[in-house]
Amino acid sequence: MQDENGFYAPLQYQPQWLWLGLMLVLLIGAWYAWILRPVRKKTPDHSKAPLRQVRSAQDLETLRTTCLTAINATTVDADAGRLPERDAHQRLSFLVREFVGAATGLPVTSMTLEDLQRHHLRELAAGIAGIYPNEFAATPVHSVTQSAEAARQVVSSWN
Repeated sequence: MQDENGFYAPLQYQPQWLWLGLMLVLLIGAWYAWILRPVRKKTPDHSKAPLRQVRSAQDLETLRTTCLTAINATTVDADAGRLPERDAHQRLSFLVREFVGAATGLPVTSMTLEDLQRHHLRELAAGIAGIYPNEFAATPVHSVTQSAEAARQVVSSWN
């Protein structure tokens, strides 16, 4: 109804419209929360998982022989000048990691020294730690022959 000035009084809304509006806002907020939630998969903890060994001693010996041959070839290539020293150190590190990865079934080629320690691969961690300074230094601290000897030690003593 109009008052004497010609204005209408504000209409009162029914209470169910208030609750319906709040429910709609709540549903939209829940939908956004569901869509934008962080989806992060839990990384499996491999530290308690047992090491998977190679099927037989013969397989391990074949792996060992192949790796030692590759280490020797890398040393020969570096000594002949066909392979830069830094590349030779990196290849030696990769060969040792690849050998242990094949022997255990673990993704050793992508592990840090801390990961190697956590997986109880201390011999490998010690060998890689000896090769690391030579991989990343501007001028190698040790010769390729010394790094190759450290790599051979890790491969030969692996059981």
